Amino acid sequence: MTIGVNSDEPFKQNTSQAEQRQVIRTKTLGRTEGDVQNSEYKKIAKRILRQEQEQEKKSDDDQATEIKNKILDRASERRHLKYEVIDDADIVQISVINSGDGTVIRKVPPDKIVSFIRKVKEENSKRNNKIDIRA
Repeated sequence: MTIGVNSDEPFKQNTSQAEQRQVIRTKTLGRTEGDVQNSEYKKIAKRILRQEQEQEKKSDDDQATEIKNKILDRASERRHLKYEVIDDADIVQISVINSGDGTVIRKVPPDKIVSFIRKVKEENSKRNNKIDIRA
């Protein structure tokens, strides 16, 4: 016994009812397997694929931004900066300090450079005082 939507496409007796309904549905909508290759369906499929890729890219960008913000938050919890103006050297020194115990991790510029600049400034001021400029 065969059942067919159109007489050209008979069903076998052992096909499931769901498969039969699917074939009937596609036939009534005027689509067959070959119609999927149609350009309209290709365009729709490409558009859907493009939208899915854009959504994935946006979610990846959002995740990267979220991770970056978490890293910055954790880093700021552990360390902070202290700015110090050193007048006699005419320089600003920045200290990176551990927030937990208050220890200085790094100074920019280092203390050796600051003391060197102080000495150079002192020597320059001594030389300027010794030189007598006459017009």
